[in-house]
Amino acid sequence: MTEVRRPEESTFPRAPWRRGSAWPFRRRRDVLPLARQAPPGADEDVRLHRRFLDRVIDYLAVDAGVRQFVDWGCPAPGTAARVRQRDPEAAVVRVVPAGVAGVVAEPGVPALSRADAAPTALLDRMSASGLVDFSEPLAVLMTRPFAAQEPPAWIGDLHTRMSGGGYLALAGASSHAVVEAAFSPFVPLEPGVADIGWWPYPDEDVPLPGTGTLGGLARAPGTVNTRRGRPRRWQ
Repeated sequence: MTEVRRPEESTFPRAPWRRGSAWPFRRRRDVLPLARQAPPGADEDVRLHRRFLDRVIDYLAVDAGVRQFVDWGCPAPGTAARVRQRDPEAAVVRVVPAGVAGVVAEPGVPALSRADAAPTALLDRMSASGLVDFSEPLAVLMTRPFAAQEPPAWIGDLHTRMSGGGYLALAGASSHAVVEAAFSPFVPLEPGVADIGWWPYPDEDVPLPGTGTLGGLARAPGTVNTRRGRPRRWQ
């Protein structure tokens, strides 16, 4: 049986945040407009997903000090632009999912096709080619929602390679228990998983209809914050 670890405490902010924090929402009411108030179309789904990714990237690039990112098939464009807005020197690699048409290339972003190799082979290729350095903190953004009972089966292999620590963002169209278990052996940060429309607020704090997609962020145990020399603890 897969071990489900409880989210770590005091990792993500509880409003109000300190002045200068990279987190864009200082009060709970600031995040409520992001929640779904009417059934959206595809464009609205992409917008909400993009806002979720922006919040993840802002924390990782500005507060956690991560300087290398892998966009593993994220369904909303603009990941590299957001990363470089926060840190112009950060490296970004993109993995294009198999069977996905119409993916727009981003200038200066190396791209690998998921159709060409298994996930573990792609990880080895990234390392051998120097696209990523697993001895340094790395953020892997895997927010294309996985199917209800089909979480990625190779997360343990990713964790083993990340000798320098790092973070994993996931999203899934499943229950809280399934999505949170999919992070193992990464440790979810507070609040665990929540609807991507208002994460990092827990679902019980937002009395509005959600997107139906749960997401979250987890870290590899022992990850050191390169910006401050120790793991970030929100105040």
